[in-house]
Amino acid sequence: MDKKYRKKLNAEFLEMKPLMGVLTILNNSGNKIFIKESTNLKALSNRIRFELNNGQFDNRNLQDDWIRLGEKSFVFENTIIIPWEENKIIGYKKKLQKARNDLKEEQSKTKNIY
Repeated sequence: MDKKYRKKLNAEFLEMKPLMGVLTILNNSGNKIFIKESTNLKALSNRIRFELNNGQFDNRNLQDDWIRLGEKSFVFENTIIIPWEENKIIGYKKKLQKARNDLKEEQSKTKNIY
């Protein structure tokens, strides 16, 4: 790989912004849902899946259902995506928490929340 191309790839990587928003994990067999926000949804999804597969997730109810029902009974979904806004100072954590709380309120009408 030549130096110019490598430098271009490095610059593109540094410019990338992670996907930010609210992740839901739906238990299809129990009509239950887990809701969590993050500034990096891919990393959150990978971390939760790893912890669940190793029996280390901190939400015991979700962990017990995962062990009992298996991974096939759950659906991971990026339910709300919050776009990065260039040249603006935004409290993304507050924005994410509000989105999570709104989604929890909406989902609690039809599903049980972990």
